Amino acid sequence: MSKINYLTLILICMPVILFAQKAEEQVSFARITKPHTYYVEQAELWWHEVENDKTSEGNWYNYFRACRNAHGTADWSSDFIKESPYLKTGDSILSLIEQHIPNTFTHYYLSYLKNGIGTGNGEDILKAYEMNPDFEGIHSSVVSYAESSLDRTLRKQVNKEWHKTNYLSSQLMIYAYNALMSLDSNAVIFVQHDNDTYPMWMLQDALGIRSDVTVINIDFLLLDAYRINTYKALNVPELNLGTVDLDEYHSNWRKVLTHVLKNHKADYPVYLSMTVAAELYEGFEQQLYVSGLAFRFSKNKLDTSLINKKLYEEKFMLDYLSQTLSYDMNQTNVDYQNLNYLNCFEKVYKQYKSLDRHDDAKKIKDLSLTLVNRLNRKEYTDWVNSTFN
Repeated sequence: MSKINYLTLILICMPVILFAQKAEEQVSFARITKPHTYYVEQAELWWHEVENDKTSEGNWYNYFRACRNAHGTADWSSDFIKESPYLKTGDSILSLIEQHIPNTFTHYYLSYLKNGIGTGNGEDILKAYEMNPDFEGIHSSVVSYAESSLDRTLRKQVNKEWHKTNYLSSQLMIYAYNALMSLDSNAVIFVQHDNDTYPMWMLQDALGIRSDVTVINIDFLLLDAYRINTYKALNVPELNLGTVDLDEYHSNWRKVLTHVLKNHKADYPVYLSMTVAAELYEGFEQQLYVSGLAFRFSKNKLDTSLINKKLYEEKFMLDYLSQTLSYDMNQTNVDYQNLNYLNCFEKVYKQYKSLDRHDDAKKIKDLSLTLVNRLNRKEYTDWVNSTFN
């Protein structure tokens, strides 16, 4: 394996499992990750359930979620429906839902969810939330709508209610806390995924933690109004993306992110979450410096060694990395995301070695081995043993 420095291997792990052979309740693949083929099979199984009872909201919801999970694990390619006659796009499913269960909670909820994020069908998601505010998973959609429409009051209100449900992984919440602690005052940090974004927003809105930080998910920057408003606030020139093609979203993510990096005028500190795919900031690696669980962007050379040492010794909550005390259905994603600690740990380990603090150096190496051994990937273990020596 190449060096894990600037590690961004975080979210998707495809374990090998036996196919289910029965329709199972579906949740977002960002929460429980299973193989793409599993979701394709589940779409077929749930379609049979739909055919048996077209008036069941549960059947339609699970069929929609299976298709959406299959779409997501196919890297959001528009060709995903070609894999099976039972796969359909969100628009196609909604047209059927409108025929069979119109004006229901599921109809209103999925009419928004099919678009991912944005302000389209905003009235429907608000109506669905009013009808069933306790439905598992709906809060993230309302938070996305609130952020898309720049309604931070609504985002804060919903996050406070969502926080009470304990829906988000406690480990992801601690990771988000440590990531926020990695940042300087009044910083801007760019994030990319569900598991790095929603926990940060929840900590800010529900608990008032690091409300000075601006957390920007780059996916939202593909929305014209959101991008214009955000760039203006960041003192960055406008960027016209034209029509955003779903199959080109990787290149568009790169465009919106690199546009900020190219035009940053140092009015505020800028960071990239280590969860952001490295391909999106290609060419800027020499201007990125490890700062805890983030990369500090700077056009001038920085020494972050003392920052990393202080974070490790004084700021980070780390006990949860040594021992997990409760079941976490998102454990696979958590374990991969936790690899990002190795960037900071390597820097601190080298400082301890230079100071002849050998016991402290051994502790940080042992903790690093604990993290990589959970994934049972020999190349990760070999890297730690060769780097922390």
